[in-house]
Amino acid sequence: MLLDVRGLVSGYGRVTILHGVDLAVAAGEIVVVLGPNGAGKSTLMKTIAGHLQPSEGTVVLDGADITGRTAQDVAAHGVGYVPQEHNVFRELSVRDNLRIAALSYRGTKNRLEAVFERFPILAQRASQRAATLSGGERQTLAVSSALVGDPRVMLLDEPAAGLAPLFVKQMVEWVRDLADAGMGVVWVVEQNPDLILAASARTYLVEGGRITDEFDSRELLKPGRLRELLLEERQEAP
Repeated sequence: MLLDVRGLVSGYGRVTILHGVDLAVAAGEIVVVLGPNGAGKSTLMKTIAGHLQPSEGTVVLDGADITGRTAQDVAAHGVGYVPQEHNVFRELSVRDNLRIAALSYRGTKNRLEAVFERFPILAQRASQRAATLSGGERQTLAVSSALVGDPRVMLLDEPAAGLAPLFVKQMVEWVRDLADAGMGVVWVVEQNPDLILAASARTYLVEGGRITDEFDSRELLKPGRLRELLLEERQEAP
C-alpha cells in the first residue's frame, strides 16, 4: 500500500477522538471516508498530515514511517492536504498563495506554471485576492496549493462542501485524473457523496472515532443502501 495507517489514536489534549483507526490507500486508488458530523474524519486527516500528533499507531508512506513528523516534513515526504476550512490565505493574491505553498520546493516558477496550465481559471485570477474568488475557485486554489508539492497521496477534507453540483462534478474529474496518474487519494465526505463514490474503489465508514466498516463503493450506490447504512449506524451509536 502507498499509505498505510495502523492503530491510530489521536485527539486534542486529553480528549481522545480517534480510537485505533486503520486505513490504507494504494497508488492510483481513490478511497472515500464517510461518516456523520463529529465522527472523527477531520481529526484523522489532520493526524495523517502532521497537524496533530498521534499518541499511538503508525503512519507509513511508501515504506517510510512518517508518524509524528511535522506537517512540513509530511508534505515534503509526499502528502498533500486540503483542510475543510481556512485552506487559503484570503488577503493574498492567487499567485502569492501558490508561491507560499511552493516555498519548500525547488523550481517554484515551473510548479506555478504547471498549476496555471491545469487550472486556467487560476491563471485568469492570478492577481486577485483569494477573498474575491467564488467558493469553487477558492477550493480550486486550495487543491492547487497542495498539488504544487507534487504529492503521492492527496487528503481532501470535504472539498466539495457547499459547492454547486457542476463544480463538484468537475472536481471529481480532476481527482480521477490524479488517480489515473498514480496518486493515492483520500476524499472525506459527509453529504451528497454519490459522485465521488462512483469514482472511488473503497469506502471506509467512520463512527465515534473508529472505522466501523469498509465497503466496495459500488455497493453504496445501490438504491437506498447508503441511507439505510447511515441510519443503522446512528441507531446503534450510544
